[in-house]
Amino acid sequence: MCGGGGSPSSLASGGRSAPSGSAECDRIRLVEVVEAVRQAGGSYVNRPASSRNQFINMDADPAHPEFGRCIRFRARVAWVSGSTRSVSGQTVYWYFNPGGSNGTGLPANLRASFDTEGGGALRTTSTADASGWTDVVEFFPSQYGGDSFEVFATDNSSYSGGISARTYVVWRRIFYELDCMQRPGGAGTYSDRADTARMDPQFRNFFVHLVRTGTDASPAHQRMIKDNDAATWAGNVRDGTGAPRYFHLCMIDTICWDPAPVTQTFRLTRTSNRITLPADQYLLERGHWFVRATYWSVNRNTGPVPRGNFTFSEAGDPSTGDDRFVLRVSFDGLAVDLSRPVRIRLSFTNWQEGSGLQSGRSTLVGIRWRERLWLNSPADINNSALHTMVHEPGHALGLASQNLPIGTANPNYYVSPGGPHCNALANQCIMFAVNSPSLTLCTNCTACAKGRSLSSLPIGATHAY
Repeated sequence: MCGGGGSPSSLASGGRSAPSGSAECDRIRLVEVVEAVRQAGGSYVNRPASSRNQFINMDADPAHPEFGRCIRFRARVAWVSGSTRSVSGQTVYWYFNPGGSNGTGLPANLRASFDTEGGGALRTTSTADASGWTDVVEFFPSQYGGDSFEVFATDNSSYSGGISARTYVVWRRIFYELDCMQRPGGAGTYSDRADTARMDPQFRNFFVHLVRTGTDASPAHQRMIKDNDAATWAGNVRDGTGAPRYFHLCMIDTICWDPAPVTQTFRLTRTSNRITLPADQYLLERGHWFVRATYWSVNRNTGPVPRGNFTFSEAGDPSTGDDRFVLRVSFDGLAVDLSRPVRIRLSFTNWQEGSGLQSGRSTLVGIRWRERLWLNSPADINNSALHTMVHEPGHALGLASQNLPIGTANPNYYVSPGGPHCNALANQCIMFAVNSPSLTLCTNCTACAKGRSLSSLPIGATHAY
């Protein structure tokens, strides 16, 4: 048993080397390592440290220690001998071991660090008070999805051994809301095309945990939603929480853009006065399709055909592959000889139909064209829709990025007419400009996705990490 005299040795100068004689109480030992959870008022509550996923893009929350990039620890020390003499001023040493598959070459602001975010400190120390508890140590994991770190506290100044404060894996959390438009005629909704069960694992591949939020609304059927109207339309049916870490997934009939006039000549008769435009080639908007029309009759009369002489309707169904736009022409008021064919030269506004669109936080996925194209292969309808359900939010996550997280340019980055995309071959990256058979990201886009903090969406492809 050790006496009460003598001064404690400094761990900073001697580590765990045993003192001479019987001064066993001059050595301290680590009793425990805990996580110190910061409360709203600035105080700390101790809780057992446990390995977990750390969602670095979430705001710190005392009820959720797994939120935020900062993880705080304390250690408690005591004399090996059991002496009740004060241990105030004794030092504990902290270090971490990175996982073997962690990202490499990251700039300082993305790397793990003690004390300050991006500060670069690989080690730190803390000092015990009279009760044996050290001051709080702050550890910041990297900003790179999938990186893992095991944190240690030790009484050894060589920063080895000690007690593990457990292992933490870098994740990000994103919220999404799903709303599915009603089908034409109220025959259900497009929810059967929203394969969220297969969407979630694609995001987990780059360490993003999706959380569904909001009420599943069923907005009324709207034949076309234009790109300029997409954000407003989606906003009117949105009620989910989670912003700014949020995207709104909408399964709709048709998304369209880039209207342009088309001029064609049709040969009509009294009994065959119908112009049929197949929906797999044309897209017309009811009430806003007409530009101009002119007729030529066999009696050489010619003149304009007023808008009022046309009746617009749609017929058929994409599930049978015969959906079409039908324009019926009335010859009333026209100086034509109806015993012979009449030529109608018609100019109309045709829209480009898109697979999907990311507009701010709104992700719109068009379904009608898929159900027409793969009417005999239902699985391909959902496979194609799933591709867009992953591809379009990728734009909100800052993909395909102009730069890689390590600070170099991304050679696969290019700007297509529809915005930034990945120039990897179509079967290698889901961020290719057109639908590819792949549901995964290429190596560069995977690195970009892992490097984003995702603390706020949307992120531009040229945005810094």
